[in-house]
Amino acid sequence: MNVLMICQNFYPEIGSAANRMKNIFKRMEQAGNDVHVLTSEPLYPTAELYTDSMFWDEPSLDTAHVTRIQPRDVRATNNLWRRLRLFVEQFVLAIKEVRHDPKSYAYIYATTPSIFMGLVGVVAKHVKKAPLILDVRDLWPESLIGVGITKSRLLLTPLYWLEKWMYRQADQLVINSEGFRSYIEGRGIAPEKIHYIPNSIEENEWLIKRRKVSEQVRVVYTGNIGLAQDVFLLLDVAQELQQEEDICFQVVGYGYHKQTFERLVKERGLTNIEFLDAMPRWDALKQLAKSDIAFATLVESTAFDTVTPGKIIDYMAMGCAIVGAVSGHAAHVIEEAGAGYVSVQRKKEEIVDHILELSRNPEKRAAMGRAGVDYVQRHFDWEQNQQRLFEAIKQTQSRKAVTE
Repeated sequence: MNVLMICQNFYPEIGSAANRMKNIFKRMEQAGNDVHVLTSEPLYPTAELYTDSMFWDEPSLDTAHVTRIQPRDVRATNNLWRRLRLFVEQFVLAIKEVRHDPKSYAYIYATTPSIFMGLVGVVAKHVKKAPLILDVRDLWPESLIGVGITKSRLLLTPLYWLEKWMYRQADQLVINSEGFRSYIEGRGIAPEKIHYIPNSIEENEWLIKRRKVSEQVRVVYTGNIGLAQDVFLLLDVAQELQQEEDICFQVVGYGYHKQTFERLVKERGLTNIEFLDAMPRWDALKQLAKSDIAFATLVESTAFDTVTPGKIIDYMAMGCAIVGAVSGHAAHVIEEAGAGYVSVQRKKEEIVDHILELSRNPEKRAAMGRAGVDYVQRHFDWEQNQQRLFEAIKQTQSRKAVTE
């Protein structure tokens, strides 16, 4: 059957969002669906990145049914207001594509963020007269508060109404963190409409083996250096450990604050931090497999206490002991797995102590690494979690049959 997938991020983009949608696409196709993707030209973190052929590393996806809308200003990711303008333009262009698409669909699978792509999904539901599965990867507008963009009730009140309306328009809701469940139920959504499908590890990614490449203990950070991540805390930690010759830091990062982060490293004279350019997911996982300790951080805000960052799952899967400056659900996952230490208060001194302890105790590092791998195999494996996806689809089809 025909399926329309609507998303802002998709292959070959890096990051958890594109990787998640790529994996859901694959599993829908493997189940015999004919999936058509409506997405944007690859822009995250920059459009220039994808002129390099190394990111186009899955030929089968290059020939898939993918329609990519082309916004005029691809620089929009470098500025918050330009980014908003980009989202609005993507929204308008995507609706035009939906309206001019002659195909009919058994159901629509749309994802947020951005919120605008979720709204395109609602429009597609009514234009195509097909049920909607909405994949919620971020609580919006809660995240606007969390990153400090706005606290204006005048602005937030209509946005909360829009969020609630969008959830109610969906026939089924998919969440990637159990921390989202109570929030969404509090918006009046029936529990049976909510399906938990976390970001997970692909079968072939388990083939990556750990490999020690340095006598030093390597502390790694991968992923977004953005508004939601307190990566500047890592600068303070690295500065405190500057004289520890047995410890080095590696950052494989990109995002809104990357240039500021790099500038501060130079200004502080931090010679123990190495930068690597953005790379395809497979290569990033191999970098993790060469590392000893992995650092995770989120800005201290109740808005992010519901989130499970994809990097934490990747860290555990590759056998890294974790030091996390996180709270809420992210802290719960690390502690339940026994995969590392958590500083809920984000105290520099506490994080430094955790890194020093793990650097001097390879047996404990290894034990935490094994515990993380075991936890991911039990909870975050795509081969297992795809069944939850199929259940959401089954319920969507059952509801459609009842209403016809």
